[in-house]
Amino acid sequence: MPASQSVQANLVSTFDLGSFGYSNAAAAVNHEDLVDVVTILDSFQTPMFSSAPKIRARDVVHSWVVDTLPGTATAGVAEGIDFSADTPTTPTRLQNVSQIFSRHVAVSDRERDVNPAGIRDLYEHQIMKEFKAIARNAEARLWAVNSTGTATGAEATTAPLMAGFRGFGITTQGSASGAVTTADICKLAQTLFENGAEPDSLWFAPASKKQFVNATVSSGSGNVRNIAATDQRLVANIDVFETPFNQLFAVIVDRFIPCTTVSTDGAYYIGDRSMAKVAFLRPPQHKPMGKSGDHTRGIVLMECTLHLDHPSSWGAVTGVTNA
Repeated sequence: MPASQSVQANLVSTFDLGSFGYSNAAAAVNHEDLVDVVTILDSFQTPMFSSAPKIRARDVVHSWVVDTLPGTATAGVAEGIDFSADTPTTPTRLQNVSQIFSRHVAVSDRERDVNPAGIRDLYEHQIMKEFKAIARNAEARLWAVNSTGTATGAEATTAPLMAGFRGFGITTQGSASGAVTTADICKLAQTLFENGAEPDSLWFAPASKKQFVNATVSSGSGNVRNIAATDQRLVANIDVFETPFNQLFAVIVDRFIPCTTVSTDGAYYIGDRSMAKVAFLRPPQHKPMGKSGDHTRGIVLMECTLHLDHPSSWGAVTGVTNA
């Protein structure tokens, strides 16, 4: 570039950067180059909440019953014995509390009448985002570490909370190393199998999935397979894991499963997806509010709870970190 440049006298140009952002609006005669698209990077994938079977709850306390078969016996029975009642197993009632998830939206009517980039109606745009937000909140609650259900009887001031998986007393097993190992997975799978469960999925936080891949397909593990070499692809992923008990686990990553540097927070899960249901007392809905000024108001709301058919159908390996 030359050390000095001459600018044509009386040259008409309004591309002075000083007018950017309308700081010199009088000189800003050109249309701005504002793309008519809005990009949201935040994930709204909620694999557990979205894929779980949906059922109806009819009260704020949702209940169901579990039972067991008597233990096996190998002893014989003598011929002609008198009747003697065996000790029966009795059903047990389980329950969970419905939790309200809501977001409140207020947008000025003036804002709704202008022409924002990439948005036809800012109020409707906010409503769309809040539906995704409450689904994310429910997903996070399902996996919460301290997720015991609460109902105080004073719900006007203390919000009721539903129990997540960890609040149901599911089968838990401590990690032997603080990381994901196939030995820990197979050990928990064996416990669930012996309890009668038929799990079909393995659920990881992103950091735990990385540890799982490193433990199964990393160099030197002895499990590397070169598939479709002509495609020149290096595949470092596991989508299906088969246990020694002929169980096929879909390997699922969920951003909302807690996993930090604190080992008490981290866990990964094995479970039967058909046994974990979402019971809706009030399904997701938008409630427009009455006008009280020059703005539009509305509530996005749902009320639901986790219905776990049997706690022994799910298990968790606890004590893992994101290292």
